[in-house]
Amino acid sequence: MDATEIIGKISGILVLLSAIPYAWRVFQGKIKPNIVGWSLWSFIGLSILLNYQNIGAEDNIWPAIFSFTNPLIITLLAIWKKGEKIKLNRIEYFCAFFSIASIILWWYWLGNNNYSQYALYIAIIADAFAAIPTAIYVLKNPGGDRPFMWLIFAIGYGLAMLSIKEHNLANYSLPVYMCIMAIIVSIPLIKYRLKFKIPFKSWI
Repeated sequence: MDATEIIGKISGILVLLSAIPYAWRVFQGKIKPNIVGWSLWSFIGLSILLNYQNIGAEDNIWPAIFSFTNPLIITLLAIWKKGEKIKLNRIEYFCAFFSIASIILWWYWLGNNNYSQYALYIAIIADAFAAIPTAIYVLKNPGGDRPFMWLIFAIGYGLAMLSIKEHNLANYSLPVYMCIMAIIVSIPLIKYRLKFKIPFKSWI
């Protein structure tokens, strides 16, 4: 097992761990996630995973795997715990459209690395639009979310960049985007806790 393979697996484990605190609270019934919304996140995660694999991702594929399984697990827990069923809003419909388009293009360009990267970029755009409501929410309500999972997520994808063997835009696009997105979401959460000297247990 070489260094990039080890780093790739560690980065995947970190992304997996980032979902545990949230999933545990769903299991306890302390959080009632929106089943429809998390189903969309799962679908977006699947489209990203399929396209990332199709462009030739190797050891750096692990974070993408768990970026699909994490929302899928939370969706299944939400169904089990009878979470909310709020209809998709306009942004989410937009994300769903782009996710479906990226999967259709994944199938059409299967095995063609040169064109598959464009399907990946479409899937990343869908994820970026899906993240907008979360970014707005944490800006307005920094006490309503916790930074730990976002920081672990960012570190996981940051490490994934070190596991890339084929250095090109397509391979770096996903970890760079995910890392930046997680940091953007975590900044107001961290600033709020530092400003009001909130105990560390509320960070997790």
